[in-house]
Amino acid sequence: MKTLVLIAATYALAFGGPKAQLCKPSGCNGELCTEKGKKMISPCVVLPQHQCVKKSKCEVQADGKCGWTQTEEYQACLKQFLPK
Repeated sequence: MKTLVLIAATYALAFGGPKAQLCKPSGCNGELCTEKGKKMISPCVVLPQHQCVKKSKCEVQADGKCGWTQTEEYQACLKQFLPK
């Protein structure tokens, strides 16, 4: 069964299958990536690095669950918040 879920998630990621449409940002600042229709609550703490989340993708991951896919733009954005 795990293999079937992995295949379905991989298909959704590669070809935009039905699961690709099942994830959406949620939480107070849009920092959570959850299934559409699932209500998630998070503390309304605004951190400067939260602006970087918009540069990543909320989508189905290889394990079949919703999560963030980091992009190069996301990683570059986070670098400005690292201690120097």
